[in-house]
Amino acid sequence: MGEQPSLRRLTQLIQGRLTRSRTRKMIRELLAAFPGGPAGSALAAARARGFDYGAAFKAAGRAIDAPGRAAEIERAEASELLREVSIQPFYRQWILVTDHPRFRTWSFCGLLLDACREWGFQDPPRALQTARLGVQVAERLDRERYGEARVNDLRARAWATLGNAERILTDFRAAEMSFAKAELLLKGGTGDPVETALFLLFEASLLGHQQRFSEAFRRLDRVVRIGRLTDDLHLCGKALITRGFLAGMAHEPGLSMRLLREGLPLVDAEAEPRLLVAAYHNLILGLTESGSLTEAADLLERSAALYEHLGDRMSLIRRTWLEGKIALGRGELSRAESLFLAARGQLAERELGYDAALLSLDLAQVYARQGRGAEMRRLAEEMLPIFQSRAIRREAVSALIVFQKAAEMERVTLGIVQELSDSLQESRTTAGLRLRDSF
Repeated sequence: MGEQPSLRRLTQLIQGRLTRSRTRKMIRELLAAFPGGPAGSALAAARARGFDYGAAFKAAGRAIDAPGRAAEIERAEASELLREVSIQPFYRQWILVTDHPRFRTWSFCGLLLDACREWGFQDPPRALQTARLGVQVAERLDRERYGEARVNDLRARAWATLGNAERILTDFRAAEMSFAKAELLLKGGTGDPVETALFLLFEASLLGHQQRFSEAFRRLDRVVRIGRLTDDLHLCGKALITRGFLAGMAHEPGLSMRLLREGLPLVDAEAEPRLLVAAYHNLILGLTESGSLTEAADLLERSAALYEHLGDRMSLIRRTWLEGKIALGRGELSRAESLFLAARGQLAERELGYDAALLSLDLAQVYARQGRGAEMRRLAEEMLPIFQSRAIRREAVSALIVFQKAAEMERVTLGIVQELSDSLQESRTTAGLRLRDSF
């Protein structure tokens, strides 16, 4: 008996996600794997009658090739459509995708959703707009052309992507409604475990940001089980790393670092380089905060090429911030100050005032160690309006008042700065230095 294909490959075959050559090869493998079954018996009988099954395979190949060629054409057209849409203002994009049938294709919808996830790291409002476009396209797909169940899968993915964009912008109520819609659509879908896993990853991120860690971890455990069932190591790694992110948010640094280390070897770096960078970044941050500065510095140096290859400006800014943290931990105050100022300036240029203010707390530690009272007062004047404009916990407000008074009296201590930093870390909803997810 031949080698039996894995469940993952069988699922890909059924859903038409294999290449034409892989599809034909797998059909032959199935026939060889079950020679005693109906397919094998039919093949044996055909051979006995001298039937030219090679011609049958060629005919089947042509049948496989036809939709494959159509899909390739659709994908090529989708790339052009995305370029056409991207240069338009949002109101014009909306008109195009809702009024013109040529935009109502599976491939174009998929590209929109991919673009949305990318924009989530660079421009969250644009990500939200793109996700809304993706939902509109998904809701207008031809059920007869693509199949009702498959369309429901893509509709679910679109609504989940919208929910994730809403989560990034901290509109948690809207995100919950979008995820509820996605979950309902999945029940009418194909049952594709990969689609379910993607939904669970998004939902776990929302639950984590709502401090509902136990629920988030249960979702991620399901993703790991799906990854093992489908023989998808990358999916297992992604779930472990995401759990590591959330464990860091839950103030469990030891668990966070263990999960990140466990997930990293499983990740397909070519498939998701951003995931790899995010995992290394948070692991280095955990090492820095735990005092393992030599290991943190070595790992940051070894991962430098990954940051550069990704070319993500925000990740590079946070890398500079992280370098400053390591320098501060080593007592290299001049270097730390230079790195913090460089990163803070770039955050301010991108109008990320809250993150810039969070970074200023690290800069305040430099000034506190050097007894630079005038600089501390200036930092307090810059930071306080930003923090006070945000909905933060009562403890953080108290710490802000203490910091302000101490700065006025030039009596800021490292303890006061650390207390304020800890309070704001628990209150913030923006990413700060920690990379909270990668999707």
